[in-house]
Amino acid sequence: MKSNKFNFTLKLGAIVVSQALLMGHAQAATPVASGCSAGTADSLSEMFTCGSVTGSLRTLYYSTHNAYFAPGYSQDTVSYGGSVKYATAEYYGLSLGVSGIFQRGIAHNDDHLITELGPNETGVGEAYLSWHYQDLRITAGDQRINIPFVGDYDWRITPILFRGVDANYGDSDNFLHATKITRYKPWGDDQFLDTTAYTDADGTTNGMWGIGGGRAAKFDNKKLNGQLWYEDYNNYSKMVYGDSFLSWSDIASQPKIGIQFIRGLSEGKALAGEVNSTSYGAQFAMNFTPVLKWSLNYDHIAASANAYGNGALVTPYAHNTSSGPYFAQPFFTSTQDLGSGNAYSTDLNWTASEHISLGSRYSFMDLTASAGASSSNQSEYLVYGTYSFDGVLKGLSITDFAGVQTTSTSEKDFWQNRLALEYDF
Repeated sequence: MKSNKFNFTLKLGAIVVSQALLMGHAQAATPVASGCSAGTADSLSEMFTCGSVTGSLRTLYYSTHNAYFAPGYSQDTVSYGGSVKYATAEYYGLSLGVSGIFQRGIAHNDDHLITELGPNETGVGEAYLSWHYQDLRITAGDQRINIPFVGDYDWRITPILFRGVDANYGDSDNFLHATKITRYKPWGDDQFLDTTAYTDADGTTNGMWGIGGGRAAKFDNKKLNGQLWYEDYNNYSKMVYGDSFLSWSDIASQPKIGIQFIRGLSEGKALAGEVNSTSYGAQFAMNFTPVLKWSLNYDHIAASANAYGNGALVTPYAHNTSSGPYFAQPFFTSTQDLGSGNAYSTDLNWTASEHISLGSRYSFMDLTASAGASSSNQSEYLVYGTYSFDGVLKGLSITDFAGVQTTSTSEKDFWQNRLALEYDF
C-alpha cells in the first residue's frame, strides 16, 4: 500500500466524519422530535415529526496486486459516499422510509480502477411503505432484503437494494417469510435493473420469489433451530436451501454444530447455463474464552460435468458479490463461483477490548470449474481488525482487511488490502 494514499484516505475520512458530526449527533434510536414514544405516533403529524434519521458515511481504499490472478495487474481506488435515511414513526402500524445514496471517486484511473468502487452514484436508494402488526411486518417498495443468497452485502459504499414485497411473521428463530422481487440495484449502480449480477447473460429477468420458515426448540441445556427455503429466480435457477444448528448455551465454550443442504436446478431460459448443483455442509464452532471464538467449516459441491461451473450453484444476486450462507468461504472471492469439489475454512475472532476486534481466516478451495480440469487449490490467508471510537466520535470506526490468495492455476499470487473509515449515525 502506498503511504501517501493511506494518509490521503485518512484525511478524506476525517472530512467526511466532520461533516457528519456537524449534521448532528442523532443516533439511530433518537427521534427527530421529542415527546414521541418507542417509534410510534398518536397522530398523522407525529408520524413525520417523530421519525428518525440514520446513515452511514464511508471512505474506502482498495489496493490489489496481480488482481484476481492477472499477472502484473495492479489496482488502487479511493472512493467516498454512503447513504442517509429518514423513516417515519409508526401510525396504526404504517410507516414510510426513504434514503439518498451517493458515491464519488477520487483521481480514478481506468487502468487501476476497482469496479466495486468505480462509478459515481447519486439517487434515491430505499423508498418503501411498511405495515407492522404484532409479529407481522409487510414492506413494499425499494428496500433492503436479507434471505439466503439475496442480501445487502454492505461492506461497499452503497448497499444492494431490491424492489418488491417482503413479508415476515415471527422472530429470528420462529418465522414464516415470503418475498417477491421485481428489480434490484447492485452496488455498482444507482438504478434498479431488470438484470442480475451475471452481466454476461443474454436476457432480462422478472426477478425472483421465495418462501421460507424457521423453527427453534429447547431440550434441557441444548437449543435446536433450523430453517428451510425455496427460491425461484426467473430464467436462471430454482433452489432449496436448508440448515440446522444444535448449540449448548450453558457451557462456557458454547459449542455449536451446524449442517446445511443446497440444491439448485435450471429455471426457464437458464440464462447463466444449465444448473444442476448439490451442496452439503458442516460446521463446528466454539469459544476458547468469552472473547476468543473459533469455527471450522466444510462444504462439498457435487460435480456435474454438463452443468454450469461443473455443478456450481447459480446465484443471480450474489454472483461475484458474496458466498452467502455457504459455511466454507473465502473473503475476496465467492465459493459458488469457483466450481465443484470440497471447500474448507477456519475462522478465529478475538474481541480484544470494547473498542478493538481482530480476526483471521484461512480457506482452501479444492474446486474445479470445468469437467476434466485440475483443481484450483485456492488458498486464502486473511487478517482483519476494527477499531471503534467512543465519546464525541462514537459511531466512527476504522477497519482493515488484508490478505493473499494462491492457486495452482497461476504463478502469481493475488494480494488485496481494503481499508474502510466509516461513520454510522
